[in-house]
Amino acid sequence: MSKEPDLEGARKKLEARTGEIKEEYERKIEELEEKIKQHKRERNARLIRAEKQFRKDFCITFKGVVGEEDYSWLCEWLMKNREKEIEEAEKKHETKRAKELKEMSVEDYLFRYFNEPKIERRLKKDMAQSKSEEAKRLSFILSKLKLENMRLERTSY
Repeated sequence: MSKEPDLEGARKKLEARTGEIKEEYERKIEELEEKIKQHKRERNARLIRAEKQFRKDFCITFKGVVGEEDYSWLCEWLMKNREKEIEEAEKKHETKRAKELKEMSVEDYLFRYFNEPKIERRLKKDMAQSKSEEAKRLSFILSKLKLENMRLERTSY
């Protein structure tokens, strides 16, 4: 009879110890998950800052390539274009897209516009809808960009 209480006591000790171990590791897992969340927030914030800096650098470089006057004109032209795009989005009841476009700065829109994969097709369409002097000026600006791109490709070898 003396072995039963010892076995029962040992079982209770084991259950207590396993409970402690489980609690300890659940707490550690929660702490690690919180650290992971924090690291992800920090990573995302750094990525956002890096992208903003890249966009800023892009616009400065873009302005340097096309020149101050053409850059200013292009920004005005793009803002008119953005307004048309907003109207189209609103007509199609794409409220999220329209809101996104309204909140974009000139630099953000410039960056998005010139980094769109289908830019050639879009530019041709926009140039066709523009006045002839606007189309000529836009074509001139694009020529400057293409020349700069060719120069960069030659120097990268």
